[in-house]
Amino acid sequence: MEFMSPNRLVGRFAELVRREWNTFWLATVGTVLMSFAIVALTIPYRFAGAGLAGIAILTKYVWDISPAWAIAFGNVFLLGWGWKVLSPRFVLWTLYVSMLTSGAVAFFELFSYPMLQDEFLAAILAGVFGGLGIGLVFRVGASTGGTDVIVMAARKRWGVDVGMYSFYINIAILLGSWFVVDLEKLLLGGVALYVESLVIDSVLKSFDRRKQITVITSRDDEVRRFILEVLGKSATVVKAEGAYTGDERMMFIVVVNRRQAMELKRFVVSVDPRAFIVLSDVAEVVGEGFKHWKHI
Repeated sequence: MEFMSPNRLVGRFAELVRREWNTFWLATVGTVLMSFAIVALTIPYRFAGAGLAGIAILTKYVWDISPAWAIAFGNVFLLGWGWKVLSPRFVLWTLYVSMLTSGAVAFFELFSYPMLQDEFLAAILAGVFGGLGIGLVFRVGASTGGTDVIVMAARKRWGVDVGMYSFYINIAILLGSWFVVDLEKLLLGGVALYVESLVIDSVLKSFDRRKQITVITSRDDEVRRFILEVLGKSATVVKAEGAYTGDERMMFIVVVNRRQAMELKRFVVSVDPRAFIVLSDVAEVVGEGFKHWKHI
């Protein structure tokens, strides 16, 4: 990626926002939620953290420096280090999220927040808000910066495993917090990070969750018309043969949402009580009528 002047960088980002408006507003909402979790639910309880945010939190504990500065300068430094091997889109969205994080953290620091008596509940809430925010950012293919920049650049340069190295880096930062916070705060920080990871996974999967239905029936004409005309969906049709009876049947494989799954199931049972139906959960669908491959 070639060097760009500040004016050109702003122009490229404005063009990116126009082209990916959905990414812009979801990344903005997610960043604000993540920043709120840091200021209102992590720092007041001196919980440990991971990633660049974890390091920024430690600077607050040790030197009383706002995490906004560590997040801003840390991400600028890391993006400068990985500038040549990272994609322009990754760099621009990471730069936007990191700068917005710094601004949002500084803004939320202007207010005081009620302290919960139950610190375990505070850790869970920190994980929920942080996970929801990070999940929305990840959902649109943006990045929160920090360790993401390190592992993405390392993968491009040396072909390292992203998940494994990200895990090692975050564990090292979390354990390093032991020199600043006590063991209880370290463990509660681990609880927050665990809840955060669960919420991130839930956010990433919930938007794309579908039902895959396999229907084996002798009333294939009626089922075909219902799928095409009533549900407005298509399906894969396969000629199937029973292993025991040797009878030929038509097998329909269709992916629909939860409501359409119930409609299809009720219809099939009403026209063919002897039909064989298999329902399964699908975490993500890429293709015509669902998520476009460019949004993976």
